[in-house]
Amino acid sequence: MSSSHPRTLKATIKVPARVVRAVSHACRKSKSVSSRLLSRLSFLAADYFYFVIVCLTASIIFWAISTPTRSISYADSLFLVVSAMTSTGLRTINLSQTTIPQQVVLFLLMIFGSRVWVSICIVYGRMRRFHKRFDALLQEARGRRDTSRSPTRRPPRSLLARTVLGRIRSSNKSGRNRSNGNNEDGTPYLSWEPTVESSFTLTSEQRGELGGIEYRALKQLFILLLVYVLLWQFLGCIALASWIQNNLPPEQASHYGIVHHWWLGIFSGVSAFNNVGLSLVDASMIPFQRSYFVIITTGLLIQAGYVGFPVLLKITLWSLSKLVKRGTKAYENLRFTLDHPQRVYIYLFRSRRTWWCLFSLLILNATNWVGFILFSLGNDSDVESIPTGPRVLVALFQAFCVRFGGFHVVKISSLHIGLQVLYAATMFALAYPIVRMDKRRTNVYEETSIAHHRVDPEGEGDSTLKYLGQVARFQLTRRGIWALILAVFAITAIEADHFRQDPVQYSTFKIMFETASAYCGSGVSVGWPDKDYSFSGGWHDASKVILCVVMLRGRHRDLPDAIDPAVLLPSEARGATSSNRRE
Repeated sequence: MSSSHPRTLKATIKVPARVVRAVSHACRKSKSVSSRLLSRLSFLAADYFYFVIVCLTASIIFWAISTPTRSISYADSLFLVVSAMTSTGLRTINLSQTTIPQQVVLFLLMIFGSRVWVSICIVYGRMRRFHKRFDALLQEARGRRDTSRSPTRRPPRSLLARTVLGRIRSSNKSGRNRSNGNNEDGTPYLSWEPTVESSFTLTSEQRGELGGIEYRALKQLFILLLVYVLLWQFLGCIALASWIQNNLPPEQASHYGIVHHWWLGIFSGVSAFNNVGLSLVDASMIPFQRSYFVIITTGLLIQAGYVGFPVLLKITLWSLSKLVKRGTKAYENLRFTLDHPQRVYIYLFRSRRTWWCLFSLLILNATNWVGFILFSLGNDSDVESIPTGPRVLVALFQAFCVRFGGFHVVKISSLHIGLQVLYAATMFALAYPIVRMDKRRTNVYEETSIAHHRVDPEGEGDSTLKYLGQVARFQLTRRGIWALILAVFAITAIEADHFRQDPVQYSTFKIMFETASAYCGSGVSVGWPDKDYSFSGGWHDASKVILCVVMLRGRHRDLPDAIDPAVLLPSEARGATSSNRRE
């Protein structure tokens, strides 16, 4: 018995060990398969994957931390999470019912689902591609060094250094030629002297020299974007929170259930900058109708966050190029970004397209602004009770919010039906209606756009009218209007019992308006006469889930199908130029 006991013990230990090894092998295989799958996904598919996984995970967390337990249904939890992540702003319940931890979840989703954040990740991804190229060069250098150290063949040390790091020297030489013009013969192209005994690691400065001006421009833009985003949101949140803390009348705060003044200001500032429109106040911006500071600050945040982002960013870069000393690397990086904007960033465009962005923004906002004022004349609604001065500002603020802002400063259901139709029509205009169809139309590397679309806008430069027609067809056919129509059909079928009970409140127009608002990322809703949440809050759970799909689809309607993965080091550009000359 004593001799068999160790063998039995050994056998029992071996079985779990085999299981552990099998599970470990399966996990490694699954990880490799998933990594290969993700690497093959297009940018659009990868972005869908990111949004779906984050929304499903966050919805479970949001639902699980409800107080009391399960006081908020999972359908409502999923809806709120998707609405925050997709920067839509529709809500099926009042956010006053949520706890602080749940509000923090929505707060984080508003940041990490914003369009600007995703675009910053694209810039970082392109920097990572440069880093991989650097690593490949260093790996090649290590291989050459190991070969040169073999006992059968050992060239002289000076020859070895030139052989191993020749490509690095060549890359840096070509990079300086592109950015600073042709250097005179004999001038060293590296500010650092590589040796065979070096550890073959690159510092930040060495990476900048090896990657050339495009890499340095990406790195500089990445820092500027982070500063832009953080500074706008920090100043906006502090401004709103300070005003609410010091100037909001106590009776007004008590009437609208405003308790945490600073948290309200911070949440509202982030929601405005990221064009979400969610508010911890159930009445949204109605309590601040006559608060000029809050209305103006929130309106500026809305414009700076997405709608006017390309224009303000272009102005910022241009201003910095005038302030920075000529001849410095910072100046050269800024000039490269301004001269080749679409090679660097998907939301930067050439001057002509940027002017078109500004022009379309002004026209659409002016249309909604004037429409609000005209349709409110003689209309027996809540608008008539607002004095003339604040009413003009309220009209302008609501014009800002209709397309992407998501807030409402008056009850949308109380507005003239003609104004509601106007709002529904202007929702479909993309933030950048003139520039979303840019496609590679040149063989010059710096002139190619990193954003690729499947639709080729033939004859783009023939005439402005023709190009606008192509943009309209692009939006109506390519960007999933068919999905919107199917969603409206499905929701009207599901809500048929509600329609029979109250055909006025559940009218087809209201369903179409709500679905269009979800698809376009507007967040504006006709709502309910006696409730503060969105119209979709009174729908069946199946309709809410369908609207979640619509929000996800609409969130991606202005994104390119793919991002150009190609990066060109200066040495490769030099080699291509030399081969073209020989041909």
